[in-house]
Amino acid sequence: MGGVSAVKPQYGPTLVQILARRSLAVRIAAAIGAALLLACVVVLALITRPDETQVLIRKPTTFNFVYGPQFKRVAQRNSIVALRNERDGLFLDSYVIRDLELPPYRGAVGGMLPLYSNGYLAKLRTRYPSFRFVGEARARINNGIGYQLTFISKIGTRTLYGRHLLLVEDLPDGHRRGVIIELESTPRAGTPNALAIGTAGALKAPLRSFRFGEDREGGTS
Repeated sequence: MGGVSAVKPQYGPTLVQILARRSLAVRIAAAIGAALLLACVVVLALITRPDETQVLIRKPTTFNFVYGPQFKRVAQRNSIVALRNERDGLFLDSYVIRDLELPPYRGAVGGMLPLYSNGYLAKLRTRYPSFRFVGEARARINNGIGYQLTFISKIGTRTLYGRHLLLVEDLPDGHRRGVIIELESTPRAGTPNALAIGTAGALKAPLRSFRFGEDREGGTS
């Protein structure tokens, strides 16, 4: 028995009925076209999510990123941008961007940043109570290359996870200006450990969408 169309006769024929009379090649091409159209719609929806806020900063370094509705912008000393995520007054996450200016150096910035991070790490030890170093590694966020330091600390009696990224734009050697992205999170935010900061939850969008310059093209968010 043949299938019965769910479309009323006055609204037909359906696309399926039209394609049924076409060659196999035409049907395959139509299916591919429909899939591409659906993909474009999905991408457009992701780019234009109405619950996200886009930030564009031009000085002292030009960069942009997006963040979700969990965050509120706050004032924080010596920061370019500061976001804070709370629930019922309880701190969950923060995302802070500060200016980075490297000293003059020769060679690739990829070799300079690990050296610079030694002094930066010493400052973190005095800044955070009960500081416990977890690890360090090279990092790349879209068109930014850098170095990251991960640690565990305390906020009152609660556990605080930290991840700081020293980033500069992927430009010819000798470029000195960049940013420090400070990520802080807690177990109450759903972050299981320090190494998971920025891989999920509220911090994922602002971290993965960060780009130097004004262009949003090519981001990973």
